[in-house]
Amino acid sequence: MPNTGRIEGTRSEILAILRRREGIAVDELAQELGLAGATVRRHLDVLLRDSYVSVSQVRGGTGRPKHIFHLTEAGAELFPHQYVRLTRRLVEAIAGLDGDETAGRSGTQIADLVFERMAQRVAREYAPRVSGDTLEARVRSMAALVAEEGLDFEVATVATGIQLLGRGCPCLRLVGGEEQHARRACDHDRRMLEGVLGQPVHALPPEAVPHEFYCGYEIRIGSPFASDGSASGGGVSG
Repeated sequence: MPNTGRIEGTRSEILAILRRREGIAVDELAQELGLAGATVRRHLDVLLRDSYVSVSQVRGGTGRPKHIFHLTEAGAELFPHQYVRLTRRLVEAIAGLDGDETAGRSGTQIADLVFERMAQRVAREYAPRVSGDTLEARVRSMAALVAEEGLDFEVATVATGIQLLGRGCPCLRLVGGEEQHARRACDHDRRMLEGVLGQPVHALPPEAVPHEFYCGYEIRIGSPFASDGSASGGGVSG
């Protein structure tokens, strides 16, 4: 939840919902909160005034355009971040590169290599700390561990296995631009999760990811554990 010293009660709940959603209308917010639309609008007016949310119009068919509300950068900053940890990992990964590794590579390729090194380190640090006697318990343990890196996953049990539904990655903020809002799985994240869990992790296609999440992964029932308790290292963003 946001910093409760600054935002409290219903407005805090609204911001938490907007953090999970790319955009939401008043009637949807009212239904999720169990409040009247007029009450939700009053709270949104305050959040708009303080620049914590923004609003856009979406036209669809006949009738008046629908107003869709979004979390702004200022609103996102109300939530706790792991920027200090992330910055430290970036500096360490960049400092560890040598001239042979960067020669002839584009900036994007170097960034990709940096994220690769970061995730290899994350996997090495967290893999020994994963606990649990069942697949679900191990996945929940992993989700709690990577949350320390700012990776916000919700664990869901489905018929085919256990899913990790992500609300975005802090590294996407470093990339910026449209990448920040892309609803897609990241192969770097997938390999990093494999490295922590020591078990195959599969990316969900965009159409299989609920609209309130940015990406999704699945650990399937019956997938064999890696013999050495680890998988190939990946990155923490991409």
